[in-house]
Amino acid sequence: MAKQIDNNAGGTADITVHERQPDGLLEEVVPPSGGAWGGTAIDDAYLRFLEKVFGEKVVQDLKLKELEDYTELIHEFEVKKRSIKTDTTTDIVITMPVGLMNIIKKHCGGIDAAIKKSQHSDSISVSGQQKICVNPQKFRDLFKSTINSLLKHLEQLFRHPKVSDIQHIIMVGGFSECELVQRAMKDAFPKKKIIIPEEAGLVVLKGVVLYGYQPEKINKRILKKTYGIQSWPEWDSEVHPETKRVRIEGTDRCKDVFYKFAVKGEKVESGHSYGQIFQALKPDERTFECTVYISDDTNPRYVTDPSCQRLGNLIVPLPPLQKGQSLEIEETMIFGGTELLFRAKNMKTGEIYETQFQF
Repeated sequence: MAKQIDNNAGGTADITVHERQPDGLLEEVVPPSGGAWGGTAIDDAYLRFLEKVFGEKVVQDLKLKELEDYTELIHEFEVKKRSIKTDTTTDIVITMPVGLMNIIKKHCGGIDAAIKKSQHSDSISVSGQQKICVNPQKFRDLFKSTINSLLKHLEQLFRHPKVSDIQHIIMVGGFSECELVQRAMKDAFPKKKIIIPEEAGLVVLKGVVLYGYQPEKINKRILKKTYGIQSWPEWDSEVHPETKRVRIEGTDRCKDVFYKFAVKGEKVESGHSYGQIFQALKPDERTFECTVYISDDTNPRYVTDPSCQRLGNLIVPLPPLQKGQSLEIEETMIFGGTELLFRAKNMKTGEIYETQFQF
């Protein structure tokens, strides 16, 4: 069985590790990970560079008052950052939109004056009326922090016992087309085979389309969160704090208890379900609220814990009940390819209510 790391470096870096099974299906090895180490981070570094040259007010005004020119500036930078190479020796020429030139003139007295006052005056110059030339090394410096963060994360990931034997890294996404990123990956991991498909920027889109037709190809995933619901068990003085005690229909209960269905780090097969039957506690209520929570912890106690977050809820209509009658609701979580199906079933009538969440 072959393992591979998929590094989707586009706006952000999204890293997954898959193992190909004998039947050709893919199985996640560790939970997906990543961070802000993609093309968007380089865009931010470029804007900070412009702020140091022309001032924060110039960049702010460009965003607020000349949005079309701002978009044009970022688009041109997108082209330049894909073309820069480790051995580039000529200056990087960037065309400045008219709106930006006017803003620079307003706040700085002109582009020449702004550059002369800048701390980067030795690495940037003016060419013609609307172009600046940036020293290639200064331009490459914009990539350093982001690339180093990406490499550091991958180095840590390779220390994981389930990942240490991986020999193939597949790079996809627009940022993967940048030669600086490609060279850094090859230098950092010389013993691993780096695979970069043609038109790496389009591979993600193609993959989404293919997955739409064949979602069963990835049949097992690793949960990034713990999933559960809010429950109200009978109050136990040895387990539950006094602050959580409430009285419902003559019985002391503990509110806000996190009832776990699936645990962070658990490997789940597509279509696998977890279910539990709960009882409607108040016969006079006309609805039953099923609330789904997620947590970064593997063993959260209460849905009010700092690690917990409300994912959503499902409202189930209840029929009128006589005093002393009870009604059971079966709550089920079904994990699909990328979606969580949450289902509530009225055990008396058989009625089913459903909603979906991304996971």
